Amino acid sequence: MLIELRPGTPAEAAEEVAALAGAHEDVTAWPVSLAGRVFVVVSGDESLARVPASPAVLARRPTPDGHWLVRRENGVAPREVTIGSPAGSGREIGGGAVGGARLWWAAGPCALESAEDAVETALAVKAQGAHALRAGLSKTRSSPYNFPGKGARGLEALAEVRRAAAIPVITEVCDPREVEAVAEVADCLQVDGRQLDNRPLLAELGAQPRPVLLMRGPRASLDDWLRAAEFVLARGNAAVVLCAGASGTPPQPGFSAIAALRARTDLPVVFDPSHSTGSASLVAPASLAAAAYGADGLLIESCVKPERMYRPGDAAHMFPPESLADLVSACERARDSARSLAVSR
Repeated sequence: MLIELRPGTPAEAAEEVAALAGAHEDVTAWPVSLAGRVFVVVSGDESLARVPASPAVLARRPTPDGHWLVRRENGVAPREVTIGSPAGSGREIGGGAVGGARLWWAAGPCALESAEDAVETALAVKAQGAHALRAGLSKTRSSPYNFPGKGARGLEALAEVRRAAAIPVITEVCDPREVEAVAEVADCLQVDGRQLDNRPLLAELGAQPRPVLLMRGPRASLDDWLRAAEFVLARGNAAVVLCAGASGTPPQPGFSAIAALRARTDLPVVFDPSHSTGSASLVAPASLAAAAYGADGLLIESCVKPERMYRPGDAAHMFPPESLADLVSACERARDSARSLAVSR
């Protein structure tokens, strides 16, 4: 349940409402500010929650499906999310807005391996016009014998790549205990689709001032995905980007999810053509299809030296860096063409 408070409610009054609403031991409540509005999030047995008769209370918002904040009609979820650090932040590196007029895109290796290769790749994709570098530190692999990423040991290398190439970086985090340290280095924190049920991780991400890239799991429904996003927003972080990829059994590129999300949420939606197809030869057609379906951006795997990657399966996904600008230009034309042919209903 959500309790919406009147605009301008001071923090002290919001804390007071939260304390009263969560007074029972089986109820937890906390205030959160989103899109200029103030809410008290009530978690637990709602029948035990007390909605105080306070002049600060505007309305009680039932949440039967578990995702009220992200729904389009409620006007809380943002349409644009900027990935990059603005001037005055102490870590200034310009990026771009996901959900803006232009197609946003990031490229780089699935996992950060050689720091030297990562710097070279970062410079190559930046020269092609990339808004950010993708380079995972923690990988939720299908097999326990595959390279799991450098984890926290790779933070210094990732920071060096970011400095050397002067480009925002996106990386994965799997352990809630590592979120704060990763947020000190990365400009966007990526959540693998197999982590959608990791509620402590999502809650911790909600407490950080970094955008979150939330990937869909192959077996996750749209409701599962949106509820995971709600966990992040409910802790105060509205900068969530949804990333579609493969879904279903057997997994197939989930283009239809892009259109389905458009009807349900304003959160920006990007597409991963690399993991969803598993082949560099299919990245271009998958990217074009995603753009035609209305994706706000692309998350592409690319590396200057794929033959040196630890895991051969990752190398098979790598799209040539020198072809990225041409691919994105074609995708923008495909998106514009699809929009010009759209039929209103």
